[in-house]
Amino acid sequence: MNAMALHRFFVREYAAGGSGRLSLSEADVHHALDVLRLAPGDRIVCVDPNGSALEVRITKTDGGVVEGEAVGAVEAAPVPRVWLVQGLAKGEKMDAVIRQATELGVERIVPLASSRSVVRLDAAKADAKRARWQRVAAEAAKQSQRTQVPEVAPVADVAALASELGAVALVLVAWEDAEGAPSVRRAIEDAGLGGDDAVAVVVGPEGGFSSDEVASLVDAGAKTVWLGPTILRTETAGVVAVALAMSARGGLGGA
Repeated sequence: MNAMALHRFFVREYAAGGSGRLSLSEADVHHALDVLRLAPGDRIVCVDPNGSALEVRITKTDGGVVEGEAVGAVEAAPVPRVWLVQGLAKGEKMDAVIRQATELGVERIVPLASSRSVVRLDAAKADAKRARWQRVAAEAAKQSQRTQVPEVAPVADVAALASELGAVALVLVAWEDAEGAPSVRRAIEDAGLGGDDAVAVVVGPEGGFSSDEVASLVDAGAKTVWLGPTILRTETAGVVAVALAMSARGGLGGA
């Protein structure tokens, strides 16, 4: 069976030689044995924290323990380094954005609180939300056959964003009032980036960014981009901006 069709699990580490007891979480053991009904002889893909993937044949499932033996390495296609800074959205909209951005291949997701954010989170709620969003990203990474789970960063505000994006070569702010600004593709092409440079796309909340917030981001080195003449919902804009950046950097069949 093609490795891409196999169920994928993230392990804490590989056993020596890739064989032996699989270091799965309790939730993954339950999913493998009780939901998927995997049994000796079935094959899965295990991915370690470094992103290395192995095809593994299950050899034992007794007593809630899953053991296996390595069949061979699974090669992963390179993915452009794109980050999403997503303005906080109501209800389950953030879950949807994180799920879809993960499927597209983002490296990191930064939830952003801004002056027009409808959602307001205190420290405890922000931590709980972040834990939930990280679980959503992990599940989406498994489903989409990724070799890395994108990190969901702590909720940031506009003032702290510059330090949060210190490792990014190009920051693009999608702004509905930026008519005349370049497209995402044009801005990336004009930047002359290296192959391993990261690009971050920044999308505002339901109420959008204020002009002062956009000015502060531009002062910190960001570039404004325009997503077109229609007004997109924040959960749509985030996914669209990521897809455009991925395509411009050679992902999603855009090479």
